Amino acid sequence: MREEKRKYTRSQCVLPVEVIKVEGKDHIAIRTTAHDFSDEGLKLTVNLNLDPGSTMDLKLYLPEKKLSTLLSGEIIRVKSTDKKLEVGLRIKEIDDKLKSELLSWVFPKWQETDTKKKKGRKVS
Repeated sequence: MREEKRKYTRSQCVLPVEVIKVEGKDHIAIRTTAHDFSDEGLKLTVNLNLDPGSTMDLKLYLPEKKLSTLLSGEIIRVKSTDKKLEVGLRIKEIDDKLKSELLSWVFPKWQETDTKKKKGRKVS
């Protein structure tokens, strides 16, 4: 089992994301999904080649609370899965108030889902 290197717990989620800008790429406008979120980063899937170390600008949506926020981050990991790339992004810039709002919504939802899984109940 590999040792966890992250400082913050990643909460699983399904949040809509719009990729606005990627360093070295022109005219990017891709809609995708963030699959986890933490105080320091997030994971998403995309259909384009990206290089670790590049920067990426996103618009992250929290539809249930009618919120969205712009964020900028550094691509720290790229992993090929099926026909898509899984991207680990370290957040560099985000509105602190909106980040707190996202974390306060995402973490309890993830914790509830994780508890149900551990108890052997199906999660919908």
